[in-house]
Amino acid sequence: MRYITKEKGMKHHIIYNPAAQGGGSRAVLDKVCARLKEAGREYEVHETMYRGHARDIAAGLPAGEEELIVVGGDGTFHEVLNGLAAPEKMRIALIPAGTGNDFCVAADISFDPDAAMAPVLRGDVKPVDYIDFSGKRCLNAGGMGMDVDVLERCARGSAKGRLKYLRSLIASLFAFRGCDVRLSVNGKVYSEKALLAAVCNGDRIGGGIRICPQAKVDDGKLEVVLVPQLKFSGMVRAFIALMRGKILSFPQTLHFYCEEAEIFPDRARTVQLDGELYKDCRVLDAKVVHGLQIYR
Repeated sequence: MRYITKEKGMKHHIIYNPAAQGGGSRAVLDKVCARLKEAGREYEVHETMYRGHARDIAAGLPAGEEELIVVGGDGTFHEVLNGLAAPEKMRIALIPAGTGNDFCVAADISFDPDAAMAPVLRGDVKPVDYIDFSGKRCLNAGGMGMDVDVLERCARGSAKGRLKYLRSLIASLFAFRGCDVRLSVNGKVYSEKALLAAVCNGDRIGGGIRICPQAKVDDGKLEVVLVPQLKFSGMVRAFIALMRGKILSFPQTLHFYCEEAEIFPDRARTVQLDGELYKDCRVLDAKVVHGLQIYR
């Protein structure tokens, strides 16, 4: 469904996920549209109808410099970023309307739609980084290991929202047995059985778990976090440290700043990029890309 106003001025394309927040995203969209109407801006709403549709919509937008507003969560943002033919030519507003909204927290984007729209109306854009994983774009974080196991359990579970993630995380703590990986970063190679191996642009995953609290989305750097597989008592301590945002202080954790890194699993494995699952990955080849223009 599309809603069009023809007030004079620049045109904003709005990609809106009606399934976000269990349907609560419609109220967010209404506020976005109200602010644009008040400002006399022309806009067009593109409503997603199926998984992956945001990517398809973004791919069909004009390749020149355009104004884009995305109303949804991390998954919707991920689809849009991967659909754009030339993301560096877009000015993008991310209006959080998802469950976790991890990247918006990291980028200091308000959860209040009126406040999140204020930079759009002022024309205030600031560059942020994203991660290029062998051609797949990722705003927040990507990795393999226990985080993937948690997401796969979430997909099978019946609970909703953060409760679903927490239940899956606890179940994975007892069941996940790690994966052998080889990490190449900053000219050195490390081989470990990993509980978790992640490349991060933002500072948190899983709806607020602070995996690298000091990460900045606009510093031109990535952060690699590798937590080795431990005995059960060690895993419990690591879990507590992770939930407290102190996993980088855990003695066995490997942590690196870099501009690029490669993680090779022992076999083709499922990985997650911004919480979206990709099967049969044989390498996570990560490079930082700077200059994505975000309203914030």
